[in-house]
Amino acid sequence: MARPLRIEYEGAVYHIISRGNRAEHIFSEDRDKEYFIETLQKAVEKYKIIIYAYCIMGNHYHLLMTVPYGELKIVMHYVGSTYGSYLRRYRNWIGHVFAGRYKSLCVEKESYLLELSRYIHLNPVRAGIVKLPGEYRWSSYAYYIGNSKNTEWINTEWILEEYGITLKKAQKKYREFIESALENPPPYPVKDIVGQAILGSKEFVKKAVAGISGKSDFQEITAKRIYSTKIDLDELYKAICDHYGIKGLGKGTEVTTVKGKMGREMFIFIAKEESSYMNREIAERIGNISLSAVTHQYKRTLRRLKADKKFSHLWEREKSDIISRFKG
Repeated sequence: MARPLRIEYEGAVYHIISRGNRAEHIFSEDRDKEYFIETLQKAVEKYKIIIYAYCIMGNHYHLLMTVPYGELKIVMHYVGSTYGSYLRRYRNWIGHVFAGRYKSLCVEKESYLLELSRYIHLNPVRAGIVKLPGEYRWSSYAYYIGNSKNTEWINTEWILEEYGITLKKAQKKYREFIESALENPPPYPVKDIVGQAILGSKEFVKKAVAGISGKSDFQEITAKRIYSTKIDLDELYKAICDHYGIKGLGKGTEVTTVKGKMGREMFIFIAKEESSYMNREIAERIGNISLSAVTHQYKRTLRRLKADKKFSHLWEREKSDIISRFKG
């Protein structure tokens, strides 16, 4: 599987998740969590990052933050290495502290910051640690509802300003927003994630791409194709159906006809070749097809293209015509 593209540009907003190596508890005591918070505070001062929300669990943590100067890797290296040194020094930790790379999603602030803050603050509730998020000490929720004195290192203003003129009214409304989801916490907006790296609208994806496409290493990244071509599965699906004159690619359509089979085969091939969409996303868009079937069909097409030159020439013409329909 292609590695997610790391999006970095000035002013980007991120949801960061980092887990302990082998799912081990890296925050086993209150002292550990306190030290990690101190590390975050120093990172705010040192790198001028803006933290909107955080939650520290036993074996992982969440951060919702802006990196004004586009130095995400530097900031995260500082946080990880500082806390890792602490564990080795005071806990006699041996080996890696964190499980590989941290996961980062570049987030559309206006559309998702509020929703993600709720997801983060409800994390200990979903885990069954507490019944109410206000009972959990190791998140930023207390700052949002007025149970802790706000400090300069946590930015609650951006979200609370959406809720009212006075601070107390805003805090009350935010508490109601969070607690309204206690019985049925909404899932993470996985379906809105593009290329495992961006959470936002189509326009936001384009802006995020524009922020990084000029970098020298952009063309060297394995998962670059979805950003350089901006392939959209819905647009591709429609273009293929229009090209072959069929109603759809799933069960109950003309997939048993020559054109139907060709359309499904072409959809899978272009989605695999010209983007970094996962098999799950491709299968869900087609409908009534397994993840393994997506892989097998793609491999069959590759073998035929390699073995049959006549088919290969015809295929390339068809593919170019289809892509031109929605890329202009």
